[in-house]
Amino acid sequence: MNTGKRPARRLLLAAVLLGATLPAIPQAATTFTVEVLVFRNGADTGALPDSVRPPVDGDELTASAVSARRLGGSVARLNGNGMRVLGHGAWRQEPAAWRSRRGVSAARLGAAGISGKVILERGSQSLHLGLDIVVEDGGKRYRVDEVRPVKAGEIQYFDHPSIGVLAIATEG
Repeated sequence: MNTGKRPARRLLLAAVLLGATLPAIPQAATTFTVEVLVFRNGADTGALPDSVRPPVDGDELTASAVSARRLGGSVARLNGNGMRVLGHGAWRQEPAAWRSRRGVSAARLGAAGISGKVILERGSQSLHLGLDIVVEDGGKRYRVDEVRPVKAGEIQYFDHPSIGVLAIATEG
């Protein structure tokens, strides 16, 4: 009888069982700098009826303001081409879970007439950026509600007949 193998098997079994009971080592969370620029193009089409109320405002995720703004040059170009910038803001955050629709308050855009949230979600394979905002301007309300897959560092344009939104999510 070969008894030399039994202690080795028991030791291996104990190591496997111990490994199964240890908590998983958390991976470092990836943060993104999110920047959003909302502007009006002068059209009045696509306004909401008076009965539609704006979405709830308020941070559902932790975000910290940052001063770096990659869309800053767009402000002068938009204002110089007959458009009017309504809000512009940037912050750093971790993405929410995929399909959670949790976001950062649109109040970070610095405009009283913009409510709702900016959504940044990470799925298993992709990053999603979106908005659920209502813009009140000139006595009318306009809603932009869209979430789409994006590549980090690429500027996105969210279109509406009367409102335009430029947004970017940059890793780090």
